[in-house]
Amino acid sequence: MAPDWQTLNRLAFAGRLNLETARPVAGGDICDSYTVANANGSRYFVKFHSSLDLLECEFRNLQLLAATPMVTPVPIDCVRLSDSAALVLEYFEFGGRADESRLGELLASVHREQEPHGRYGLDYDNFIGHSRQENSWFDSWKHFWWQCRLEPQLAMAARHGHKLSVPQVRIKEAVMTRLAEHRPPASLLHGDLWGGNKGYLADGRPVIFDPACYYGDRETDLGFTRVFGGFSPEFYRSYQRAWPLPDGWQIREPVYNLYHMLNHLNLFGRGYLPQVERLCKELIR
Repeated sequence: MAPDWQTLNRLAFAGRLNLETARPVAGGDICDSYTVANANGSRYFVKFHSSLDLLECEFRNLQLLAATPMVTPVPIDCVRLSDSAALVLEYFEFGGRADESRLGELLASVHREQEPHGRYGLDYDNFIGHSRQENSWFDSWKHFWWQCRLEPQLAMAARHGHKLSVPQVRIKEAVMTRLAEHRPPASLLHGDLWGGNKGYLADGRPVIFDPACYYGDRETDLGFTRVFGGFSPEFYRSYQRAWPLPDGWQIREPVYNLYHMLNHLNLFGRGYLPQVERLCKELIR
């Protein structure tokens, strides 16, 4: 699908783009991404996708993060094109030293931004990868996690023909037991925080991007950082100094990472089934 630069230039930039500067950039499984500059040389990062809904959700997610001390790309515009949609973002040049200590501090500051009424969820559904992420409001964390996170992913896995050896009723019992009366602060979350969704500027400042935001248990963000690696011990030490995790986080971590492994199973196929099975069996032991 060729990007509709002419329409984007007219709708978002009033014709001021220098289209000769448009260059494709690698990275990501969801969108076609480019850098482009306007007539004054200012650069932008542009993502194209067939779904306007998906890009509008990312626009709103980035607005939430942009209101925190964390550095994240400022969303500039989101427009419908002839046969696709485009999201225009602030451009960053990555490649600096990795200040993982600062990342831990700043992530804690993001998590201190909390839902005013202590509710879990968000006032709009969004996406994690291509998967729709349900975000109804709940007063109970364990019920939010089951009904808006695990249950939809398990149903999707069943539709895709991924049969698990652990019955769903056993998984639910284990989730309710492990979360029990756990009522964490309703923190603003990145929601999809793995090593591929962070970078560092020339001065070492960390930047996070591609969020799947909602309000929930901050342990979910920390848990997913451990799944694929890419975060240093200093990141975790710095976060703990800024805001220590409560007792029992190790018991809850498999509950949270099961969501991400189910999502990977549903997005990328049976190669993730052994990890899903391992987490399910760990939960019911």
